[in-house]
Amino acid sequence: MAVWLLLLLGVVSLLYYYVRRRYSYWTDKGIPHLEPTLPLGNLKGVGSTRSFAELLDEAYGRYLGKSPVIGMYFLASPILVVTDLDLAKQILVKDFHRFHDRGMYVNERDDPLSGHLFSIGGERWRYLRNKLSPTFTSGKIKSMFTTIREIGDEFLAAFDKYIDRDEPIDIKLLCQCFTCDVVGSCAFGLQCNSLKNEGSKLLEIGDKVFRQNPLRMIYSVAVGIFPRISRALRLPVLPGEVSSFFMPVVRSTVEHRERNAIERPDFLNLLIQLKNKGTVEEHEAAEGLEKLTLDEVAAQAFVFFFAGFETSSTTLSFALFELANNPAIQERVRAEVLEKLKLHDGQITYDALKEMTYLDQVINETLRMYPPVPQLIRVSTQPYSVEAANVTLDRDTMLMVPIYAIHHDATLYPDPERFDPDRFAPDAVHSRHTHAFLPFGDGPRNCIGMRFGLLEVKFGIVQMISKLQFTVSSRMQLPIRMSKSASILEAEGGIWLNATKL
Repeated sequence: MAVWLLLLLGVVSLLYYYVRRRYSYWTDKGIPHLEPTLPLGNLKGVGSTRSFAELLDEAYGRYLGKSPVIGMYFLASPILVVTDLDLAKQILVKDFHRFHDRGMYVNERDDPLSGHLFSIGGERWRYLRNKLSPTFTSGKIKSMFTTIREIGDEFLAAFDKYIDRDEPIDIKLLCQCFTCDVVGSCAFGLQCNSLKNEGSKLLEIGDKVFRQNPLRMIYSVAVGIFPRISRALRLPVLPGEVSSFFMPVVRSTVEHRERNAIERPDFLNLLIQLKNKGTVEEHEAAEGLEKLTLDEVAAQAFVFFFAGFETSSTTLSFALFELANNPAIQERVRAEVLEKLKLHDGQITYDALKEMTYLDQVINETLRMYPPVPQLIRVSTQPYSVEAANVTLDRDTMLMVPIYAIHHDATLYPDPERFDPDRFAPDAVHSRHTHAFLPFGDGPRNCIGMRFGLLEVKFGIVQMISKLQFTVSSRMQLPIRMSKSASILEAEGGIWLNATKL
């Protein structure tokens, strides 16, 4: 027994020494940093008393103007937060070839859905990005617009019972139902019927993906920091019920379409072409082209669906809240919307939406105040010299660009908590740093579905504002606070609005 106790004591002592040495990493490199505490580093309280975005915002504010980078520790792993916009541009765009990976944990053997475009790195990412880029051209997106418009009628009808009863509306829920139905149809041709039923199984699965308890958040960080150990232990990325629900849905839908030669103007149809021909371009010769496997098809469908519906519903619900909270801006948007619709026979057309430039400013200001993804992650693929900080980064160093903090920096956006779409008037945009606004990232690894998401949000606002007047419900918790646990930005207590017909 004494021998075992001595061995255990030795192991604990070595582990303690290792962690303490790791916690001197940024000190040794001369980088200012937040002081870590055992065993979570700087993650203490994340998911319970503060959100991840708030943690990065605190670090950003503490060293703003003092250092272009800030050191932090996630568990025992050193992380570098980039606060200088020129350096952010260097990493995301100019030196992208050295920072093309996100360092996300991927385990396709035990969790095939983890092998999607957002997470994978290296040549696999480049190959898939090239394959999938033609599926997000303006022509392909425009072909899906009819589907969006059909579901838009259901979206509007979903408000009727609340208006008739004079009840407050959980706007985030209805926006989720709308974007779930849109993406479900445009991705798979599935009739989710979320708006009719005020929910669906896919929405429940979405909660498993995006709303993690603190323990699950620590698990997600840990498998990312220790990927080799995690793969050796065959640890999955996603909760088991997510994969067990989603994989059969994709597999059966693909098999049904192939068996019955069904073609639809949706994302899954394009993925099936990549699976069977290796291309979606009709003029391109298919012989010799590498094709997607069914698991790869499922993974790309997964990320398109869940990333697409959640980020879009977040932006749409926050935009409607700010319009309700700012009546003068709401009236200005409505005037532009009705004027442009009049030029298109009162119809919400693809071309009519393109003409609504003030609405673009409203959406951009919403994305500034409430970026759905609050930070960007990149990993150095080789040693990298940061001259501004007089430091050379080791290979595999993880860097974060704190989008939420940058978007709320008063030196870039005076009175940052005030909703002001004029910040995105052309002259105002040109006067700011190009990387002061990063809701979709930048460089070759920016959001591939950006145009589809913006179209969906823009249509949703036009459909609502052209028919309804919004005010903030007394049920809404003000001032608005962000959830501590959601990985996508979310208001605590929900977003509650009142609506009346015009």
